[in-house]
Amino acid sequence: MATNSLDAVLAQYEKAKQGSTSSTSKFTQEERMKKYFAAILTDKETQGQKRLRILPTKDGSSPFKEVWYHEIQVDGKFQKFYDPGKNDNERSPLTEVYEELRSTGKEADKKLASNYLSRKFYIVKVIDRDNEEDGVKFWRFKSNYKNEGIYDKIIPIYRNKGDIADPEKGRDLILELSPAETPKGAY
Repeated sequence: MATNSLDAVLAQYEKAKQGSTSSTSKFTQEERMKKYFAAILTDKETQGQKRLRILPTKDGSSPFKEVWYHEIQVDGKFQKFYDPGKNDNERSPLTEVYEELRSTGKEADKKLASNYLSRKFYIVKVIDRDNEEDGVKFWRFKSNYKNEGIYDKIIPIYRNKGDIADPEKGRDLILELSPAETPKGAY
């Protein structure tokens, strides 16, 4: 048992480094894929297809919910962090870092600040037609400021075919997947 605050802090840190064995542990990749739809290829695939059905909302509103996330590199991987500032009008520490860096007037700080800017994503409920036994899944994808993103490609289908999320007259979407280079050079 810790005898003072220092011992307690160090013990807590060591426990955190070893990983938690509590019931709040992270999802396995298999569990995650049962809850979330991912329009990605595996490392060995060079092309593929995914079939899905966008689900309607109960109140007739748009099924595409706008949500803001910060994308920050942690341990070499980009992680998404919910932005309470833009989503809930609450304090957002990452947005505060962004604003503080922008306010210095230094070019290097402005460049660094861009890493802390939150970006718009869409979240939509779908049924993965290739894994219907998993039930409803959530599909999150980034908005594209050039109007060349996923959302921009789905809207013409709505305009030409009507409400594709309609339970009786709706349509499945077939996504054609191929490797694409990100702005930072990854595939």
